[in-house]
Amino acid sequence: MTETNIFATSAADAVADPGVGIAGDVADPYAGGGEPKNRARVGSIRPNAMLFTSGIGATVDLPQIAVMPQGIDSWDKAYARLGGEPPLVLVPRLLEAVRRQLGNQVGELRQPPWLPDELGGDTTPIGIPTRIFPQWLRCTGCDLLAPVAANAFEFENTRKHRPDLARFIHRGCKGRPNKQGQSTQKARARVAVPARYLIACTNGHLDEFPYVDWVHGADKHRQECVAQPKMRMLEWRSNLGPQVSIQCVNCKARRNVAELTRAGGEDSLPNCRGRHPHLPSYASADNPCTGEVRLMLLGAANQWFPATVSVLVLPSRKEPQPADIVTEVLGLPPAQLADLQSPDDMKAWRKFGLKAMTGKFDGVSDEDLWTAIQIARGDIPPVAPAPASPVGYDPNYLLAPEWESLTHPTEFLAEDPRNGFKVHPVPVASSLGPILGEVVAVDRIRKANAFIGFTRIDALDRVGDDATRIAPIALSGKPTWVPATEDRGEGVFLRFDEQRVEAWEAGVLTSDVWAAHCAAHERNLARRQSRTAVVLDADERMPPPRYWALHTLSHLLIREMAMSSGYGSASLSERLYAWRASEGRAPAAGILITTTSPDSEGTLGGLVDLARTERLEGVMLDGLHRAQRCSSDPICAHRVPKGQEDFLHGAACHFCAFLSETSCERANRFLDRRFVLGLHGGSLDVKALLAGVTVSAG
Repeated sequence: MTETNIFATSAADAVADPGVGIAGDVADPYAGGGEPKNRARVGSIRPNAMLFTSGIGATVDLPQIAVMPQGIDSWDKAYARLGGEPPLVLVPRLLEAVRRQLGNQVGELRQPPWLPDELGGDTTPIGIPTRIFPQWLRCTGCDLLAPVAANAFEFENTRKHRPDLARFIHRGCKGRPNKQGQSTQKARARVAVPARYLIACTNGHLDEFPYVDWVHGADKHRQECVAQPKMRMLEWRSNLGPQVSIQCVNCKARRNVAELTRAGGEDSLPNCRGRHPHLPSYASADNPCTGEVRLMLLGAANQWFPATVSVLVLPSRKEPQPADIVTEVLGLPPAQLADLQSPDDMKAWRKFGLKAMTGKFDGVSDEDLWTAIQIARGDIPPVAPAPASPVGYDPNYLLAPEWESLTHPTEFLAEDPRNGFKVHPVPVASSLGPILGEVVAVDRIRKANAFIGFTRIDALDRVGDDATRIAPIALSGKPTWVPATEDRGEGVFLRFDEQRVEAWEAGVLTSDVWAAHCAAHERNLARRQSRTAVVLDADERMPPPRYWALHTLSHLLIREMAMSSGYGSASLSERLYAWRASEGRAPAAGILITTTSPDSEGTLGGLVDLARTERLEGVMLDGLHRAQRCSSDPICAHRVPKGQEDFLHGAACHFCAFLSETSCERANRFLDRRFVLGLHGGSLDVKALLAGVTVSAG
């Protein structure tokens, strides 16, 4: 599956706003809405876009309209039309991580519903349900501003194979009126586009801008007008930038939106109604929303921040342990587990059940599987206590099992077709031997991703990763399943010598450069942390020096690999294993660089080929050679935060180390070239981690 369809509800469904405290009806985009000439499909997106850029609760900008993917209650209608069981992502470790965030009622990880449109056929394609949002539209011909419910605009989407032409039109538009208020142009149809202003709050709510109430002064002395006044949105350019005014045609009331961008301007906005347009629902009257209300532009970067969980699908152990079997059983859909009431039920299920589920237990005896089923249901106690869940902030909880499987090849299968995993070791080049302990070519790897919700205004890490700030994706607030996707691909894994890393790190921890970075991080957290978040511990969230060094090296390698692998740098991504020893967890120092695709065929092999000894040596040495000099040197090479500066990088910039946001796991933060290699006078009091690797002079 390379794309999934997205469908808009009919206009009648889209504007059926519920009363305060009452959940709205879940619209069915396949019902037709009384307009059989129009088609429901309005576009298509890649499956991963549903998780990271255009997911539930986000506004998706299509060529001429904007829509919002609906909550999972609407998705159930799409699955019902598909028939049969929804396609699942069977990754127990991911399901466990989702349950820690949303609760144990989550039983399934479902792939997006998708049924392509057959060329020449008369079938109705199936995809993600959406609603038209925002509901207020502006005519591009006469500046008329009205909601869809006013029926001033007509929806048009009649071309079966051209959903990009879906649009709202204003028929009979005579253009903008002159100074006398008369329109003299010939009447014709004009396109209506989404009005750009919205209001949002820190609790994840989003609502239409109150154009009518605001322009009539509802925040101070309200000006009386007719019940449903005719509105216009006027826009012009000035020396101060674009100016936008909202005008009432009936009473001539007029206000400039610039009022809201001045100090204290947002105080004129109404209190939040607690609206979740993706569900749809409003806050109840006895429990109103008290979040801070902000003016929001359609498509603004802080309108929607996804909350996702991603894990690598690990290979099976060569000798499965009882706990592993229990984990796999817990990953089964609850309905399947409930049907296994006896050993005979289990045997029948193993014989006639779906191979995607039963195949997980090939090689496991009936006796061991039945014991695991009883443990999973709580009928008997576990053989060994379950590992402790993370307490407090622990960014490495999901990474630790991956590190174990990649660094202990004798315990895990080197090739596991069922889990889409295949690796083989590669000799380390002699020139890299002083620091590089192991190189593993990852021929095949599978990554699973789950979407658990989103935040608005503040990203999740800016509110202390507080799960209560995540907006719900189901009307009940307790979803029984969440959207998920699978990616397949390839990669290169590098493990660094722990003794050398530890010795180098000890020296960095006492350096002035590290002290400057720690002080800048503390200032950054204090200034950019959301005002509505709990107080965060800066020391707890500061990555150790080894993370800075490996993160920087990862960026240098990705930039160099993009020149030789056949993939652009934006298609390569990093996964860092860099933490110091702590209670119950051994230290880690490794880099996994991968490229993945949601296509079932995976990727083409250009990246894993770079793991070969001579090729990896060339890539690393060339990358280090290029990084010795930056076109912004000496400014870049000598950069260290000081005074009141709070940037989270040192000798790193767009010319030498930064990557696109699709590649970097930390938004180009925590980077410093001097931690990796010598920068002549820019190294200051820091010794480079790769000082023992000989690089030709830059």
